[in-house]
Amino acid sequence: MAVLFASRDPVEAIALAGKIRKKTVRKLASRIYTTDMDGSPEEIIRDELFAVIRHFYPGAVIGYRTAIEAKPSLSGLYHITYGRRSHTHELPGVSLRVWAGPPAQEGDTQLGADLSMASRPRALLENLTDSRSRKAAERKTLDREAVEAWLDRLCRIHGPDELRRLLASAEALAPRLHFEAEAERARRLINAILEGDVSELVSPLARARARREPYDPDRLALFTRLATLLSTESFPPLPERPPGERRLHAFWEAYFSNYIEGTVFTVQEAREIVFDHKLPAARPNDAHDILSTFHLSTDEHNRREVPRDAADFLRLLEVRHARLMHDRLDVGPGRFKETANRVGTREFVNPELVRGTLRQTFAVGQHLAQPIARGAYLMFVVAEVHPFNDGNGRLARLFLNAELTAGGWGRLIVPTSLRTDYLTCLEALTTGGNPEPFMRLLVRLIHFSAALPCESWEHSVAALEKSGALKDAPGPSFGLASAML
Repeated sequence: MAVLFASRDPVEAIALAGKIRKKTVRKLASRIYTTDMDGSPEEIIRDELFAVIRHFYPGAVIGYRTAIEAKPSLSGLYHITYGRRSHTHELPGVSLRVWAGPPAQEGDTQLGADLSMASRPRALLENLTDSRSRKAAERKTLDREAVEAWLDRLCRIHGPDELRRLLASAEALAPRLHFEAEAERARRLINAILEGDVSELVSPLARARARREPYDPDRLALFTRLATLLSTESFPPLPERPPGERRLHAFWEAYFSNYIEGTVFTVQEAREIVFDHKLPAARPNDAHDILSTFHLSTDEHNRREVPRDAADFLRLLEVRHARLMHDRLDVGPGRFKETANRVGTREFVNPELVRGTLRQTFAVGQHLAQPIARGAYLMFVVAEVHPFNDGNGRLARLFLNAELTAGGWGRLIVPTSLRTDYLTCLEALTTGGNPEPFMRLLVRLIHFSAALPCESWEHSVAALEKSGALKDAPGPSFGLASAML
């Protein structure tokens, strides 16, 4: 342990004084010392905060907003319940706000000896108590919106029955804590969420759940960051293709879009599928995937149809997916997923949250002016939400290109050589919240797509082979698209 405490025992006090003289121990705060001679007092106290609480307030219960937030408040307060006298204990980097109150109750979480964390029912009741402060950040309780958001999170993770269990436990606990009024508030609040009484709720999350359209707030925050950056970026223009080049360009769009998803054919095989309707007997479904993507890319209405509002966005997702996957009855063409889907350990948006998340995120991106910004935003939204059992990546790129076509731009192609770059950039945005690689790749794709010759089959294939665009790159290399310039 990096902290030591002053002792009233004379022998221990003399030993500590000797360590201080030898500079092997230094003082952090009143009666608190450390053997760490390099770290900042704030960092050491933060790391050893439980030890400090146990020493000065044995048997304390971490409660109120801290029991839910599990960290100091914005003003640096850490709330605990102990004894009969309320006061504040100032420490480097944090202040212990000690509230008079009952000791640990059955159900409180034991954090080793002499320290507990308030149970969820107790934390709910404590945070529904009347709490007044001149500064909102210094309140011992979360505000109503934050409490509702916490309840929504419990519901997202554990289901609606968790709120029912929470309410039953809180009502049973309330008399022991003299929180009968708080239990009544909890009853009204949880019933409003579960029974759809929006008038009782203030949190957007809780109100959306009451309307039966809950959403994923973490994804919404990620999409909001992306939309904000896209709104400030300028991208090079991508002229629309002449009518005589669009079918061949659509072939490459369909070929490469399916390659990204693992539907791999040789160029000649894909040509025979699309233009000669020669479907390989061994892989009819894969062949239909390429054909469906090609048809959607060449359909004059579909290739430029864009959603007008959130409801139209959901409708168009269902319609476009039904056409894309019409031969894949096993994946539910046009039906939003009912079971969770994932890649490796990464899980996409929970089925219960799909519709609400799509509605919320569409509204966030409505202000984007450039076609490439709108298209890139919707592409990432569809890819990240993953609303269907299969076909989400191809569908996402169709939404991207529809926005470009509707805005008078050409359509983007992600060649095989940039497949790894593309997937790596999406991963960086998803897991790290870093949109910069994604932005750079968009520019590369614009240059590649503008430079791709589509006057004839021979000319197009020769250019792709010369540039290496048909070869799957082993790793990220954002400069590959420049070979087409």
